Amino acid sequence: MRVYYSTDFEGHYPVGAGAIITASDETEAKALLTAELEKQGLGGSFTVKKLDLKEHKAIILVNGDY
Repeated sequence: MRVYYSTDFEGHYPVGAGAIITASDETEAKALLTAELEKQGLGGSFTVKKLDLKEHKAIILVNGDY
């Protein structure tokens, strides 16, 4: 299993949005996020980025800065 994240999809309000996705590959990650966004009445385009689990680090998904 791999971990992906996305911060460039449109949320309900214009304050930024972020998601974490666990999937076997990027294609599955995109499909899972698309389905979840649709459940919440959201959609549109987005990218997913793979998180390197070999590195210890913190990632700020959304910090309120435009």
